[in-house]
Amino acid sequence: MFRMRRYRVFLVFAVIAVLAVYRFGTSGATWREAASSAAGRLEDVAEDAVQYIHKPNVVAQETRKLEVDVPAATRKAPLQTPPPPAAPLNGPAGRKSSTAPASSPAVTPKLPQQHLPTIPTPAHGQPHGQPHGQPHGQPADAIPPESLSVEPVYWSKLPENFPVPSQSMSKLPAGQSKPIKKIQFDFRPETAEARAARTAKLDTIRNVFKKSWKGYRELAWEHDELKPVSGEFKDPFAGWRATLVDALDTLWIMGLKEEFADAVKAVSTIDFTTTSRADIPLFETTIRYLGGLLAAYDVSGNQHKILLDKAVELAEVLYSAFDTPNRMPETYYYWRSQFASNAHRAGTRVVLAEIGSLSMEFTRLAQLTGDHKYYDAIARITDHLEEFQNNTRLPGMWPTYLDASGCKMVAIDVPAPAPVPAPLNSPPEDSLTPSNPKPTPTPTPTEHLSPDGKKMIPLDLPDPIVLTPNGVNPTWVPPKQGLDDPMLAALGNAAKMSALPALERRQLDPDRRTPPNTAGGLEADLLALQKENMDMIKFDAASSTGLAVPAAPTCSRQGFASSSNYGREEYTLGGMSDSTYEYLPKQWLLLGGQIEKYRTMYEWSMDVVKEHLIFRPMVPGGNDILYSGKFNVQSLKDEPLVGDLEPENAHLTCFAGGMFGMGAKLFDRPEDLEIAKKLTEGCIYGYDMTATGIMPEGYDAVPCESRTECPWNETLYHELIDPRSDWRMENYQEQLQQYQTQLVSALSWYEEAMALYTAVPEPVANPMVPAQATPTPSYVFADTLDRRQLIDLLDDATHVNVEDTPGVPAKPANPSPPAAVRPLAVPHTPLESQDHDSVMGGEPEEGEGPPTKVQPGLNIPEVGSSPLPTHTAPEFPYLYSPMPVMSHKEYVKNRIEEERLPEGVVRIGARNYILRPEAIESVWYMYRITGDPHWREAGWRMFEAVNRATTAEFGNSAIDDVTKAAPELNDSMESFWLAETLKYFYLLFADEKLVSLDEWVLNTEAHPFRRPT
Repeated sequence: MFRMRRYRVFLVFAVIAVLAVYRFGTSGATWREAASSAAGRLEDVAEDAVQYIHKPNVVAQETRKLEVDVPAATRKAPLQTPPPPAAPLNGPAGRKSSTAPASSPAVTPKLPQQHLPTIPTPAHGQPHGQPHGQPHGQPADAIPPESLSVEPVYWSKLPENFPVPSQSMSKLPAGQSKPIKKIQFDFRPETAEARAARTAKLDTIRNVFKKSWKGYRELAWEHDELKPVSGEFKDPFAGWRATLVDALDTLWIMGLKEEFADAVKAVSTIDFTTTSRADIPLFETTIRYLGGLLAAYDVSGNQHKILLDKAVELAEVLYSAFDTPNRMPETYYYWRSQFASNAHRAGTRVVLAEIGSLSMEFTRLAQLTGDHKYYDAIARITDHLEEFQNNTRLPGMWPTYLDASGCKMVAIDVPAPAPVPAPLNSPPEDSLTPSNPKPTPTPTPTEHLSPDGKKMIPLDLPDPIVLTPNGVNPTWVPPKQGLDDPMLAALGNAAKMSALPALERRQLDPDRRTPPNTAGGLEADLLALQKENMDMIKFDAASSTGLAVPAAPTCSRQGFASSSNYGREEYTLGGMSDSTYEYLPKQWLLLGGQIEKYRTMYEWSMDVVKEHLIFRPMVPGGNDILYSGKFNVQSLKDEPLVGDLEPENAHLTCFAGGMFGMGAKLFDRPEDLEIAKKLTEGCIYGYDMTATGIMPEGYDAVPCESRTECPWNETLYHELIDPRSDWRMENYQEQLQQYQTQLVSALSWYEEAMALYTAVPEPVANPMVPAQATPTPSYVFADTLDRRQLIDLLDDATHVNVEDTPGVPAKPANPSPPAAVRPLAVPHTPLESQDHDSVMGGEPEEGEGPPTKVQPGLNIPEVGSSPLPTHTAPEFPYLYSPMPVMSHKEYVKNRIEEERLPEGVVRIGARNYILRPEAIESVWYMYRITGDPHWREAGWRMFEAVNRATTAEFGNSAIDDVTKAAPELNDSMESFWLAETLKYFYLLFADEKLVSLDEWVLNTEAHPFRRPT
């Protein structure tokens, strides 16, 4: 039968489900109303966020009410008239104006409506199959600007927080350039056959460039970079067409004049005052955009004024990043007015290359425009680098990270602040003359003045508050008598208070306060009051108002400093440092040799590089090559130098060959020219050693102890590939010995257990014991049943009268115990009459009731007979046997094969290649400096390998692994592929007069600037 109690929970759920379906399934308007209400709440939250409304902090309230008698306001405040407006005074250079009093609120400039926060425009990718009817520069799925509902945010020139006074500005050297030694080799006329071969190679390189340029022109014209595999685009920078601007001068150099003119028109439409990116990367924007515009203006013979105008437009935005207390730039400049209008400092952990590689571009802009502020901006960075060069952990070089904030935090404890001194630019009082008297406000009965001269509405002033003994404040009690302090004794007595003498001047002077009597100060006095130790308290009126409070840390002026005084520091010519060292000789060259500090800084740093970073790697053929690694310094400043060389050869470091070669020619350092050749040969070796013929991003080699002799030692090489061979074998032997010990113990135990198992059992007497009848109770108490059994029994059973049951004694005369402790008596059903299909009786159900013990009375044959003694066969214990390890020879062979390690390479840290130019850059420098055709041969071999492995449908792409025979394309073509890599390949085989090193100097992005004459 159906039991309501058993299924009542399911019925409740069913009813709720039916109601929910009916309620929400037939009321679509309710959902819309809820969504509209939620949207309204989101709008309110967004509006609050834009207005920067901060909710006040919740403060615990006093539970007792303080009642005081406040008389009605009866006294009138005097009225004054505001003073005449005075001319504002300019603050001193490098700081904000301090003419406003300390109590005046900060003035926040009201920003125009267009400067409110907006949603940046997302960059949309472009699918591969673009229709032919789609115009250039308009990707198929790009959103037209006129369809966007959000207005773009534009940068605007704001007043500087820390302006540079004109008398403090560093200016460009005005004299004639000093005599500079010739850099480029004197090439002889070539034969017709050599010219034809060279021209054919030039055409091949130009065609590769034109293919990549066409892909960018058709598929990513209004964006930073093309994805040459898929035909889409990306904007890793500011979305200002990085590839377009970066490749301008390459177009001119390769003779693609029509493409150049088309690109110049496109440049004129770039708006450098707005971008969807919140911050502007100062370093990348300077070397790619600013350098590209200036170089294109130079190489085209200053024919296109729009290029210089756009360079100035961009430079004004970048120059705002220098508005800091020490004029060091923010390397990631947040340009929007809400952030840029506030005062900021440079970072405390700045990448060296990002702050030390701005000099050439800003210097060239200053030379072309005559505006000295651009040169002043980078000259201050150079001054800090020069000062910091002797204060690093490795004097002569700079770490990869440094603190450029100019602020050394110093925590001090000071008393209450002193009055604000007069502004530095305010005239002294004795300098005032009758013709220029100090304006004095004239009071009138109509207006009231604030301290800074603003009009205020007068209010009635209330009388002083007086605490009355036993008055409206019932918790107040008069002090005990006998106090030494007359002021404390007079509390609560108006007559005594009026009779007290006037306070001395010392007590009224806020700048002359005595320290507290004890270290605890006022807190100790209050604690003593709570303990009612009134006879030990001596109040000092001055000490109660002159407590010394800890002040916030203050900035102590400093130059560049280490970003951390703990751990190790990295010194390298590679990533995050490279172009800082590269720009030292080039900046000296660009300034005509008139600023000697650039030469001094370069020569000192290169001496340290040669001593600690350059090493000879051990290679099978005994090639006399050099690498420049990393030097990690553990020791602190002014401690004995403790460091270790990391024998890495990175692709970014391959520029060092060209830098050493140029420095050798400029500064007459012939030994550096040999180093330059060997460094460049080391990078060529890195190309030749892989399956693709391309050098990986970085790998570790075996450093030789000497640069002069370094024979191949295969044993040493294998030991470095498998440095833990001995430990691995020793560990395996220990595990094997432990396993053997456990095996002997397990065998002994198992033999003993088997002996017991197979032994014949001895006969045991088994006396027969007569069975005893067990009385069966007539009732089962409810506390032995579970809840469901109890409910079923109560439903099925009729009321049983205990008194009528035969065989049960009558109810005693004593009263029954309470129901809480009295067990419920229910009738007992004998096992013989119970339904075996259900443990609880009644209808059989799966899973009902707990399992019961099998009893002999249930008539089960298996249980009816007496059990015989049984034994379980013992199992052999499970032991963990050690895995066999490879021998030293097997391990080395296996690792070389799996990681595809070239001979001499211990580890490849980065296997990819992203179309980098540094290796071919040094090859070009070596050819132009030495005139050796060997460099052209090596360069052509490199070009063929790169083009073969990176060719994609719309250009050339980065690859994932140079050690593979068929690497995968990563669908990325950075702008420097057209700006640097192909330009250096082209210049290597072009006429040597094209971009001569004696007439031009190239920045780190291969943009040539014309040297001053």
